[in-house]
Amino acid sequence: MAIESRTDVVFKGGMKFEGKSGRAGAAVALDFAREGEAMDGFSPMELVLASLAGCSGQVAVGLLQRMGQEVKDLTVRARGTKKEIHPAVFKAIELEFEFRGGQLDAASVEKALDLSEDRYCPVWAMLKTAAPIRKAFRLLPG
Repeated sequence: MAIESRTDVVFKGGMKFEGKSGRAGAAVALDFAREGEAMDGFSPMELVLASLAGCSGQVAVGLLQRMGQEVKDLTVRARGTKKEIHPAVFKAIELEFEFRGGQLDAASVEKALDLSEDRYCPVWAMLKTAAPIRKAFRLLPG
């Protein structure tokens, strides 16, 4: 049986939209502006990167906790390089996981990230068919 996801996006004027979660009712601002111009929200492609970073980070934290590891802080930095012609899709993506504090060993982190990539993060599974995704991680003291 298929599982459905849903979101509504409402036009707010200019190039602004508001996206609303179909489950939580939470909202996120979307906007578009030329390079160097002010924006009042995420661009759609930034949201793609945020979705990848959030999904892979949530999976990694959950797996590490199940492995008995202590995660105190995690920042996931996602960077995408886009094609210069339209459609300006990502041609490469980089994920950098920065763990700070807690009790973590590198082997467990590597295993959790591999499982996130290969099995549990649907955003990663979908995007890696369109663009190569390189991952790296760092363990920093708290």
